[in-house]
Amino acid sequence: MDWINMGGYLANPRLSKKIRLSALPLMRFRQFVRPEPGYGKNVGDKIDFIRVSEVLTSGRAISEDEEVPETNLQITKSYLQVTEYANSIPYTGKLEALSEFDPENLIQEALRRDMAKTLDAVVGNVFRSTKYIYTPTGTSDNPSFVFTNTGTPGDVATRPISGWDISKLRLLAKGKTAGVGIPPYDGTNYMAICSVGAYEQIYNDPAFVEASKYGDPDRLFSGEVGRWRQIRFIEENNVLDDTLPANDVPGELIFFGEDPVVEGIVIPEEIRADIPKDFGRKKKLGWYYLGGSTLSFWEAGWGLCRVIRVYGASE
Repeated sequence: MDWINMGGYLANPRLSKKIRLSALPLMRFRQFVRPEPGYGKNVGDKIDFIRVSEVLTSGRAISEDEEVPETNLQITKSYLQVTEYANSIPYTGKLEALSEFDPENLIQEALRRDMAKTLDAVVGNVFRSTKYIYTPTGTSDNPSFVFTNTGTPGDVATRPISGWDISKLRLLAKGKTAGVGIPPYDGTNYMAICSVGAYEQIYNDPAFVEASKYGDPDRLFSGEVGRWRQIRFIEENNVLDDTLPANDVPGELIFFGEDPVVEGIVIPEEIRADIPKDFGRKKKLGWYYLGGSTLSFWEAGWGLCRVIRVYGASE
């Protein structure tokens, strides 16, 4: 009498007590949105917000008998529209009654993960909708770039992003004449959310490696992987493309400064249980969110840019 021939009848398979979940993507975008204060229920499906320009004419020296010069400022209004987002999983009373593990707990965990992934993608795609697009062109030995403010890439990306491009993005953000006037995110540093492909290229840049030897700044944000040239780098794989269109070169990156995206929340994300039906035999759990987000600025003009997308034309 041996196990191969008889043992299978003398033992029952045991169910592991450990529940294993599939991997989640790295979700990084939503931590950088600014929820609109004072907005909630019973105030309509649209939020207006005010943007104020700098003075149109700078101050200057005046003579004793000259009147103080006058100038003005420009006030514009923008808005965001709220939308419902939701998902649900049905299950039966029979499944609940016969299962060793409570299916409600498993379903709630799966829904929470889906909710986080979905809403992060919603915000991430708002960042990607910026009109300011930077495209790496030329070659690695002789790099160049094309920069547009129309929402459409000006050329096909012909090489991977590199440390050279990071310098150019910083110049575009801060430069007085060659720049677009992006205020730093925290008063000092800009943010760069990188696809895995983009971060690999930046991480392998000798200048980035050298800078990393002399300091390891505090990681203030989820997914932060380093700081270089007053830019904090965040790695993610939920929204951005590892490679750019046409030539499949690494990779997409979102560069931004202060107050890039506004979020309006009517009903924060939550898990809900539907009313049981068919005498309690049919049940359903779901998540629900009522809100929306939009870019705080998107028009062309100095000081009106908050987000630059590194991307390329498809052909």
